[in-house]
Amino acid sequence: MKISSLFLLFVLVSPTLFSQKNLDTYDSSKTLTSNECFDVIKIVWDGLKKLSEEYGSTTSEKGEFESTQEFNERKRKNKDDYISAIAKFYNDHKLNNRVYSVWMKADLLKYDADNQTYSIQSPTQVLVQPTKKEIAVVCVSNKYALVTEKNSGGYRRAYIHLATEPNFTWYVNKQTAMEAKNKEGAIFFKLSFAFDISYNEAANQIQLQIKPTKISLMDQNEKFTYWSDDIH
Repeated sequence: MKISSLFLLFVLVSPTLFSQKNLDTYDSSKTLTSNECFDVIKIVWDGLKKLSEEYGSTTSEKGEFESTQEFNERKRKNKDDYISAIAKFYNDHKLNNRVYSVWMKADLLKYDADNQTYSIQSPTQVLVQPTKKEIAVVCVSNKYALVTEKNSGGYRRAYIHLATEPNFTWYVNKQTAMEAKNKEGAIFFKLSFAFDISYNEAANQIQLQIKPTKISLMDQNEKFTYWSDDIH
């Protein structure tokens, strides 16, 4: 089952900080801050996690007076109801119509005047929930963004970040490059994304998919776009 329809700055906030908010709190026509982006992803994750917990509570051992056929039929019905509930969650929250964007800092590292290229990195990463047996946050394969999990301080953490290792290369003339360097503090990547939700029945796991749709290099203050690319 694939439900079609998405990400991201360095965030160190309590997972319960925004628990009382919902997706309607955020205007998808406005670019998110790092905290707001974490919040949006967490709201969707929390909703799906609740569904998985409710499904888990309906799964039980075969009853004493239950035949094997009856038990298997009950398990299949519970699974079908679970999949339907996931689809309903997706539709009820209008995830097929919501496209978000987030500011991700761009560090202008070094300009090569001979080749007219600027090397750029982004230190921005968004903390997301690490993979659990019943649900995982993943990023749809693309050349600009990804999810990485790692152990830190004895805890497993997951982050969404831009793929700027090796450095991102921006082809730009010298005058524009100098202008951008003079206001580097306002230079950000703007990443647009939607959510996809898929269900891996074999693993009994929901996959909350971050689907990047567009990336731009912009002056955050003036909303001027230096470069952009649609992500397919």
